[in-house]
Amino acid sequence: MPWPTLSNQRLLLPFAKLTASGWRSTYAELDRHYSPSLRRPIENKGQREMHPAKLLAIILALAMPAFPGDVTGRVLITKRLSKRTVSQAIYDLRGAAPPTARADAGLASEFERTVVILEGKLPAPNPPVTITIKQLDTSFDPDLVVVPVHSTVQFPNLDPIFHSVFSLSNTRSFDLGFYPKGQSRQVRFDRPGVVQVYCHIHSNMYGAIVVTDSPWYARPSEEGTFSWRNLTAGHYRLVAWHKIAGFFRTEIEVPENGTAAVTISVPVVENAPR
Repeated sequence: MPWPTLSNQRLLLPFAKLTASGWRSTYAELDRHYSPSLRRPIENKGQREMHPAKLLAIILALAMPAFPGDVTGRVLITKRLSKRTVSQAIYDLRGAAPPTARADAGLASEFERTVVILEGKLPAPNPPVTITIKQLDTSFDPDLVVVPVHSTVQFPNLDPIFHSVFSLSNTRSFDLGFYPKGQSRQVRFDRPGVVQVYCHIHSNMYGAIVVTDSPWYARPSEEGTFSWRNLTAGHYRLVAWHKIAGFFRTEIEVPENGTAAVTISVPVVENAPR
């Protein structure tokens, strides 16, 4: 089937009226513009110019977007990953009795230490936000957050001792220096990636900031489940990041007007270094 020749390019003009005049009137416009005076033979003998109905079908096939699909997923963790928190000796710069580090309950869900992100054909990132990670009881609270690119994180010190928050991560390195209770510092994150945060004074303090340019991200539920709706059909990569175990990835296909069910495993190696 030949592509429309220069003589019938006028057929494209009525298509611009599609939204205003509707499908039926647009077809009528095509038929009206496709008058006998426009019908001229093309170079290949025995072939005729494309009928407007066929041309309209091709244009619509190219212009119509794919129907959206959904994703339902589950993070599968078969063994406990995080170590029990050990309270360490703390040098008190202010002379006050330091607070006791909070003990790991031992039954804390590993899903609380996990972030899932979808990579692929994505719209623009979510708008940036400003969130707070407190320094409380010589811990970061919360100790894991996920934010869109260009977001800002505030680090207020709520302990009666000094803290010194820093990161050596390639995504965003910084050093906020020493500051006492009641003061705060903030950092903006303009690149996607994982930023691991520590305190110069208290070696037991460890937090993580996951920065993403994808609008599709989530923290799994207590059962490890997550879901997204109304995604463009196509190929995607599902990324899971665990605060101790690191990155895990799997490929998925999102169908048109359907649901892709996916399970992503976070395997554990016995006696692996943490």
